[in-house]
Amino acid sequence: MTIPPSPLSFEDILESLAEGVIAVGPDMRVSVFNQSAEKMTELSRSFVLGKPLDACFKRNPRIAEMLRETMDKGRIFAEYEEKLWRRITGDALPVSVTTSLVFDPEGSLRGAVALLKDLSGIKPLETSALRKERLAYIGAFAANLAHEIRNPLSGIRGAAQLLSRKASDKGLNEYMEVIIKEADRLNGILNEMLDFARPARLVKKPVNIHQVLDSVVLLLEEGAGRHTFVKSYDPSIPEVAGDEGQLKQVFLNLVKNAVEAIPESGIVSVTTRAITEFHMGEGGTGRMVSIEVRDTGCGIRPEDLENVFTPFFTTKPKGSGLGMAITLKIVKEHGGHLKIASEPGEGTSVLVYLPVDDRGAG
Repeated sequence: MTIPPSPLSFEDILESLAEGVIAVGPDMRVSVFNQSAEKMTELSRSFVLGKPLDACFKRNPRIAEMLRETMDKGRIFAEYEEKLWRRITGDALPVSVTTSLVFDPEGSLRGAVALLKDLSGIKPLETSALRKERLAYIGAFAANLAHEIRNPLSGIRGAAQLLSRKASDKGLNEYMEVIIKEADRLNGILNEMLDFARPARLVKKPVNIHQVLDSVVLLLEEGAGRHTFVKSYDPSIPEVAGDEGQLKQVFLNLVKNAVEAIPESGIVSVTTRAITEFHMGEGGTGRMVSIEVRDTGCGIRPEDLENVFTPFFTTKPKGSGLGMAITLKIVKEHGGHLKIASEPGEGTSVLVYLPVDDRGAG
């Protein structure tokens, strides 16, 4: 004889929910606090149940306020986005909060309930999609702007050159030189804008990445003052598949940034190594080469770090804010990856991963 399964209890259903459930009675004391609510808040049920919600949610007063408004005024919040500050780790978890009144079968008000949904997996996807859309718009805008400015800029520079030849006053000549110098600087920014905006025309071939790095270090060593360059190369790494000129631009930007981040004297280290299995997402792996550029400079503030690759964002007085955006673009176009880590006062590390040239393999 088959024994029918016992019916699911209300407690079983409540505990199996992925959403956090917090219920309060008319006195605003917590009456329900499920397992997901414990995980999200990092508060134990034994600590919360039976206690005033305000006392338990001192770091999250807004969530307590929403439940109080639902209880006292009947106001319902539907998927209201909030930050939930966690007790142990101290980090903020993005959640959506939905509240509702709770009535018994006779229609009497028994309390209010809040449903907390974890948005931490959704927010990065939204941010990534928004970033791509914004970059596409900025790219088109930059290309149009660069073309519109170039012609009048050439006219300004040409006029300044003519005036400097004809002016007898040395003071005026100095002003003309300033105009020409600033026009050249602006033209350089316009070229960067066009590099960022235009589709890449890569001429890929096997590239010895150590030769590229040596040429970059040699170029920057002379003007680096008291800085020390340390090269630590893995002699076993194979050639990478890439456009040598564009890859040189990538590491020129990175090493130059490292040098500029060190105020007086410090160390810029360039390290390479082979990675036999690089996990590329969606179950894929591939052979890659990693190149790390590390400095002992001032580091980057956390609020600036998330904007490092945003076009036109810069902390340098005369920076264009396009160097790192172009660097990331070139690395991505090569099928590579770029990671950056930094702590204020402790320096910065930039890791570039590039695919190995496998055309001659096998």
